[in-house]
Amino acid sequence: MGNKVFLFNLPAKVTCTPTSWCLEGRDGEPACYALRGRGLWPSSLKGGTQRLELSKKPDFVDKVVESINKKQVKYFRLHSSGDFYSNDYVEKWINIAKQCPSTLFRTTTRRRDLTDTIQELNSLPNFIVRESLDTSRTKPKMDLPFAALSSLKIVKKTDSYGCQNDCPKCNYYCWENSVNVHFKEH
Repeated sequence: MGNKVFLFNLPAKVTCTPTSWCLEGRDGEPACYALRGRGLWPSSLKGGTQRLELSKKPDFVDKVVESINKKQVKYFRLHSSGDFYSNDYVEKWINIAKQCPSTLFRTTTRRRDLTDTIQELNSLPNFIVRESLDTSRTKPKMDLPFAALSSLKIVKKTDSYGCQNDCPKCNYYCWENSVNVHFKEH
């Protein structure tokens, strides 16, 4: 993503609703990169758990807004691991984004049970939420742009941008444009 992108990740499986592809999509092994490789490093697991606990505190919004403003964050990637875990948590991100209008946020989600609040978050001018699609979940249902595996039929049937997995190279295209995105499995 490049060194201009700040991340806020939560623990996988604890906060997200993994599909069978996430858990065993690579010949019985996890396809979700948060459940393999660096995602399993003790420091990654500990950091995710600490951020989850931080997100539940009453001063979470103030602390995140202060950090974003102090560092003058331009691009903020939410949940490259983990997901929204409650409507209250989504509302916290609505408040953060409203207080940081110069920061562009993006995330993906599988949390269809939180659709209404997530759509409200996606309606903000500086926040893009994409519904995550994979071989277990091939059709969007949240009225959001999607992020999908390149191999899915929906990618061939609709307009979508092919992620280069190098944000500086594409000039942060999917941060600046609320478009469907497809990517190769990595």
